[in-house]
Amino acid sequence: MRLVKVAIAASLPLAAAAAVLPGTGVSAAPTVLASPTYSSTLVGPGTASMYPVDVTQNTQYYFVLDAGRYRLLAVNRTTGNIDCQIGGLQGSGPGQFGDARALDYDSTHNELYVADTPNNRVEVFSFSNSLCASNSSSAFTFLSQFGTKGSGPGQFSQAYGVAVDAVNGWVYAVNGAGWVQRWTLTTPTQPSTYLNQFNGAGLNQPRQVTVAPNSDVLVMNARAHECDVFNSAGKLLFTFGSLGKGNGQFTDDPRGVSVSQNGNLGFVTDAGGKRVEVFNLLSSGGDYTGTTFAYTIPSGTGTGQFVGPRGLTTTSDNHLLLTDEWGFSLHELSFTPTGATVTRNLFGTGPPLPGVDSPRGIRVAANGQIYMVDYWNMRIEYMNANGTGATSFGFRGNPNQAGAINFAWDAALQPGTGNVFVANRENDQVEVFSPTGTFIHIIGKVGTANGDFKFPQGIAFAPDGTLLVDDSGNDRIERFTMSAGDTVAAWNANYGTKGIGKTAPAGQLNNPTGIAVASDGTIWVADTLNNRIQSMSPSGTWTVFGATTGTGHQTGFLVPWGVTVAPDGSIWVSDTGNNRIVSMSTTGADNFNATAATMGVPAAPMDSVIFPFALAFSGNTVYLTDIWNNRVLVLTTH
Repeated sequence: MRLVKVAIAASLPLAAAAAVLPGTGVSAAPTVLASPTYSSTLVGPGTASMYPVDVTQNTQYYFVLDAGRYRLLAVNRTTGNIDCQIGGLQGSGPGQFGDARALDYDSTHNELYVADTPNNRVEVFSFSNSLCASNSSSAFTFLSQFGTKGSGPGQFSQAYGVAVDAVNGWVYAVNGAGWVQRWTLTTPTQPSTYLNQFNGAGLNQPRQVTVAPNSDVLVMNARAHECDVFNSAGKLLFTFGSLGKGNGQFTDDPRGVSVSQNGNLGFVTDAGGKRVEVFNLLSSGGDYTGTTFAYTIPSGTGTGQFVGPRGLTTTSDNHLLLTDEWGFSLHELSFTPTGATVTRNLFGTGPPLPGVDSPRGIRVAANGQIYMVDYWNMRIEYMNANGTGATSFGFRGNPNQAGAINFAWDAALQPGTGNVFVANRENDQVEVFSPTGTFIHIIGKVGTANGDFKFPQGIAFAPDGTLLVDDSGNDRIERFTMSAGDTVAAWNANYGTKGIGKTAPAGQLNNPTGIAVASDGTIWVADTLNNRIQSMSPSGTWTVFGATTGTGHQTGFLVPWGVTVAPDGSIWVSDTGNNRIVSMSTTGADNFNATAATMGVPAAPMDSVIFPFALAFSGNTVYLTDIWNNRVLVLTTH
C-alpha cells in the first residue's frame, strides 16, 4: 500500500476506536464486521427486448447493434426474428463489446465492422448466411480488431462511427476527439492498416458516418448540429443542418446518417426531436454540392412511436430501417422521394419490474425500502426489503426535461425527507425527486465553474446535511447546502484537483466515482481511474490508499467503483476490477477480501465472478449491485 497524508492532522480512525470493558477499565478490541455470506438475490436481470443503436444489412439480414445487452444480432428480414447473435457479455476481449455505437457491413468479403466505443477499437467479424439460418452460434466469427486508446494516428478517444467504402477498399472510423480515420479493409489474408485522418474545419463530438454511392463521406457533427460532407480525399465540401425545430434543422443531438442506394436522399436522425429529417442530395459531376430539405418522418404513435432514434440504414428496395434505443425497437419504413410509410415495428418490449440492467448505486431508506439506480433502463427502481412492491420512476429524455434520467450512476437519500437525489451523469445535473418519484428540482448545468458539473457520478449526504457530489469529469468533489423544499442548491466548496496515476499526490483525483461520508465528517472517495481510495478528514487532511496493509501480499485496488462506510466504521470497497469486496480500517489495515467463491454467491449465466459497484447496509444485511451480472445480491455479515 502507498499511504500519503497532507495538511495538518488526521481524524480518529472510527474502526480503530477501542471500547472500554464495563467495570474493568481495560480496552477491548473493536468489533469488526466479518466477511459476508450470500443470502439471496433481491433482483435479477430485467432487460428490454433490445436497446438498438445502429443497423446495417445484406440481402437476407438486418444486422443490429444492441448496446444495452452488449451483443450483435442478425434479424431475418422476412420473418423479423433473431436467427443468430454474438456477444451478450460486457467486456473487452475478442468478440465482446462495451457500449458499442455503430456498425457497417462489407458485402464484398461478408464482414461486419463494429465501433466498440468505450474500448477504443473497431472489431471485425466474418458472417455466414447459411450458418445463421440454421441458428448456429458460429455464424459470426471474430477476425481481428484495430485501434487503441490514445491521441496519436490510429488511436481513439472513443470510437463512435464506422463505414465501409468497398469501392476504394477503405473503412472510415470516427474518433470522438474530432477526427475521421481512414483504414484499409480487412481481407482474408490482411488485417486493416491505418492510412490517414481528416476533420475539415473541425468536428465537435462527431458520431456516425456513412459512405454514399459516389464515395463522398457524410459525418454527423453532433455538437455543431450539422452533417459535414467530405469527398474521398478528405476535403470538406459543405455542411447542412443547424440547431432548431424547423424543417431541415436538428433539435438536439443528431446521431445517425444514411444515404439511399441511388444516392439521391440523405436521412438523419434528429434524436432530440424524435424524428428523421430527409434531404435531397444535389451533385454536379462526381461529388455532392449541397442539399435541399425533402421531408420529415415524424414519430408515430403506439408501437410506431420514436423514443430514442439512433442509427439507420437503407436497402436496395427503398426500405429504411431505424433503430430506436429507448423504444427498444426497430422501425421499418418504405420511402419515396416525397415521403415514407411505416411497414413494420419489430420488438419493442420494455424491461420488466422487478429487474435491472447494469445496476449501479443502491441505498436503504429509513422505512427499509431499497432504492437502486437501474442504469440502462434509465430509471430509479425501489421495492420492499423482501423484493415485493417493486415500482420505478424516471425515463430517457432530453437534458433539463423534468423527470428525465440519462445514464445515472448513483443516488442519495436525504435524511429526514427521504428525497432522492440522482447523479444524472449524462445530463450533467443532479435531479431531485420525492421518495415516490415526484420531480422537485434540477441542480447544476454542464461546465467547470463552481456549482457546474461534467458527468457527476457519486453522491452522498454529510452528517451536517450538506450534499457532496463527485463531479467526475472535472475531477473534484463539490459541496452544496440545500434550501427548505430542496428547490435551491447553494454551492459551498470544492475539494480535490486533477491528477493521474497511483503516484499522484494525495488530494488529486482521476474520475472519482463512489463517495461516502463517515459520522465524523470524513469524506471517502473511490479515486477510480487512479486505482485507489482516498479520504479527506474534516480538517482537510487527504490520505491515499493504493492497497490494504496486513500479512501476506496485498493486491492493489483496480478500478474501484464504490466505497461505503459500514455500521462499525470500517471502509468497504467495491474493488470492481479485482472482482471482490475489500474491508479495511480507516488506517488501511486489511479486514477481509471477499469474492463470489468465498461468499458462496451462485454463478450468473455467463460469469462465476462478481462485478461489485455499490454497497448499502441495513443492520447486518448488505445489498450489493453486481453490475455486469444484472442483479442485486443480499449478503449477511456478523
